[in-house]
Amino acid sequence: MTFEEKMKKLEVIISELEKDEVNLDDSIKKYTEAMKLIKECDAALKKAEDKIVKLVNEDGTVEDFEVEN
Repeated sequence: MTFEEKMKKLEVIISELEKDEVNLDDSIKKYTEAMKLIKECDAALKKAEDKIVKLVNEDGTVEDFEVEN
């Protein structure tokens, strides 16, 4: 499942939980699934951030990207 698909699934789960039409057992299952999706999305964002903050120099070396003021 892509990051975007996970986010859409998370939105659906949150919407279902907010409606208060789900019984307790299903609420717990949906909450658990939502927490798993949040953890996976957070890991994907951190991985993307790690890639973005690295700069590859012309000689092939890698260094942290810093904005100069």
